[in-house]
Amino acid sequence: MTFSLIIAKIIAFILRIFNRGATTLPGRVALWLKYNILTKLSRGVRIICVTGTNGKTTTCALLEHALRKGGCSCFINKSGANMLSGVTTSFIMNSTVFGRCKKEFAILECDENSLPEISRYIDAEILVVTNIFRDQLDRFGEIDYTLAQIKKGIENMPKATLVLNADDPLSYTLSYCKNKAVSFGINEELGGESVSDNRFCPMCSAELSYKYKTLGQLGGFYCPRCSYRRKTPDISLSGISGTGFMLNYGGEARLAFTSLKGAYNLYNYCAAAAALLTLGKGDINALSSFSGAFGRMEKFEYGGRTVLLLLVKNPVGLTGCIRYVSTLEESTDTAFALNDNAADSKDVSWIWDSDFTPLAENKGRVITLGLRSWDMALRLKYDGITPDLIIEGENYSRLINEIKNGDRDFIVFANYTSMMNMRRYFIEAFGGREFWE
Repeated sequence: MTFSLIIAKIIAFILRIFNRGATTLPGRVALWLKYNILTKLSRGVRIICVTGTNGKTTTCALLEHALRKGGCSCFINKSGANMLSGVTTSFIMNSTVFGRCKKEFAILECDENSLPEISRYIDAEILVVTNIFRDQLDRFGEIDYTLAQIKKGIENMPKATLVLNADDPLSYTLSYCKNKAVSFGINEELGGESVSDNRFCPMCSAELSYKYKTLGQLGGFYCPRCSYRRKTPDISLSGISGTGFMLNYGGEARLAFTSLKGAYNLYNYCAAAAALLTLGKGDINALSSFSGAFGRMEKFEYGGRTVLLLLVKNPVGLTGCIRYVSTLEESTDTAFALNDNAADSKDVSWIWDSDFTPLAENKGRVITLGLRSWDMALRLKYDGITPDLIIEGENYSRLINEIKNGDRDFIVFANYTSMMNMRRYFIEAFGGREFWE
């Protein structure tokens, strides 16, 4: 194993010299040299896995922030390299050449489709499942397949405590697994209908009813035919007003805050709080001071104006971000960057299931760009929004010029590879750190 680790660390060192992230290649090489190296590297480490469609990266970053503030040594696969090679690379970078991990905790973002494979080699203490929405249809298929993949991963980790979203009628069915389960949720309406990916009861297929909705199919669901319904969460948020809310657990309620905006980030906060309380480690109060993960409502500054970068990769996530932006008091300039690379999904039909109408009254300029910029422009047109500029391809220098020459705050909606590619240009133009730092 030592030989494999030395080779992998040398590869990582060389990649960093050339300003590359070294997020997956060292792991791929190490796995080729020794297929079960992750089992040996992860032995004795307390592992928290986070999977699900939306919110994985932010939830992991919240956990890392709170654990470190609480005096715990930990690491995270920061880059979002969340398949087997990326997880293995993270362990390699945090282990000695003899394979001893230098940290007590590992916080691992795990791709839903890769969880069955990753879980063969690790023994997680906690598995957080954030939610299940449609995402990358040409890779995941429909949401039932995603649920089945997560179930396979759970079967490989019988000792893991599951932290489940009580508001999601689909992913909460995982509470019927043999594992111990803890639930989290939001106890009130968050305003407005949004795209729903699952209208039917996963138990009997009757159409679900709701006392209230929060985001997508999340909310106070109940089945009018069978007994399946939302149960009172072990950890929940209520009394939400601006950035403040009540955090409820153990029969008590305490005032808490978050600097993160949007309904989806309230869920990320709640998921992280539930994991910390289950773990019994970390500083839960530190969650309030977390400012955001890269590309996820990430702020840049230029000339006294804010440039906000939002990762959007499926209908519910995009609609949730649009709803947040529509609540801003001042109009903003906006850009929609859409690629169709393998990591994004070649199928971009998901943009037609998102609702852009809340932005129709925005007075700022609208720009589309990316490999599928014309597809995005057409989609906007159907919701009454005519782009002022269509930039063909990944011409991010042109986008930066438009931002610098504008006079409003600027918000960029970008799917995965467009976000990753444009961040390099944003860092050069506006400052900031690379995602692996």
